[in-house]
Amino acid sequence: MDEYTHVVIDKNNVGLDVLRQRIRERGILTAEASGYQLAAGSIKLEHHLHVFLWDSTLAGQKGRMKIIVGSALNTTFTVRVRCPHFTKDGIFFSGTLQGDNGHNGPPKGISTNGAWGYKGNIESRFCFIEGLHTRDTPGYEGWERGDGWP
Repeated sequence: MDEYTHVVIDKNNVGLDVLRQRIRERGILTAEASGYQLAAGSIKLEHHLHVFLWDSTLAGQKGRMKIIVGSALNTTFTVRVRCPHFTKDGIFFSGTLQGDNGHNGPPKGISTNGAWGYKGNIESRFCFIEGLHTRDTPGYEGWERGDGWP
């Protein structure tokens, strides 16, 4: 099962522990679902409808680290996601993950830079929250398989 990483940034200074708890309770929500208002340009690109993730390729790792390093100290954490609902475009079907390649439009196609958009919310049971979960958390093996937390 492929693993993806979401970077959480505390833009409103509510505290990382509060954000961790919210994700534990509600999962990773789109901007629309969380009531967060994006700029008109981001709405045009449908960013308010997607959760953005990084894959484990070198490009994905670099992109993720660029966000973390470019953020103020102690304002970010990551969420590792293993979800059986994630698919990429195939010959006969469109995947649930679409590349966020910096083009002028909504996420689409295969990612060329390691960035992916998932249209919708991600259930908390598929989220390994840095600073909250560990390998010793009961149910880790099931999460690692992609079954989610119990």
